[in-house]
Amino acid sequence: MDAYREAQRLYAEAMLSTATGQERIAVLQQTLQRIGDLVPQAAPDERPAVLLMNSSIAQLIAGESR
Repeated sequence: MDAYREAQRLYAEAMLSTATGQERIAVLQQTLQRIGDLVPQAAPDERPAVLLMNSSIAQLIAGESR
């Protein structure tokens, strides 16, 4: 599976997670790390989309942490 598709899969899993509270934050943080690890492996034309997925996860973490 290429990096972009793997990032999409991870993103979808995180969005569909039924975890709440601290468990949700942990799921999101793990996803953030895993997608971040995929950025260098993504094709140059797909990197912006992978970074956008990561940015979206980071925003969710910030919102959940308030």
